[in-house]
Amino acid sequence: MNMGRKNAGVCAVNGLLYVVRGDDVSCNFSTVEYYNSTTDKWTVVGVQECHLVGVQEARSHAGVTVIYKSL
Repeated sequence: MNMGRKNAGVCAVNGLLYVVRGDDVSCNFSTVEYYNSTTDKWTVVGVQECHLVGVQEARSHAGVTVIYKSL
C-alpha cells in the first residue's frame, strides 16, 4: 500500500482489492487504495473518482460491501 494502515474496510471488485479508509496510530484516513495483482501495483483513488457516500470524512473501522459489483 502507498499508506500503511490498520482498521480499514477491504473488499474485492472485478479482480482489484480495495482498502477503504482506516488509520495509522496518529490519525484516521479518508483515502481509498486498490491493488492490481496483474501489475503488482497499489493505486490511490481520488475522492472525486470514488462513489462512496461521505468518503471525504476520515474514519477507521469502515464497513464495506459489494452490491452489483460496484464499490
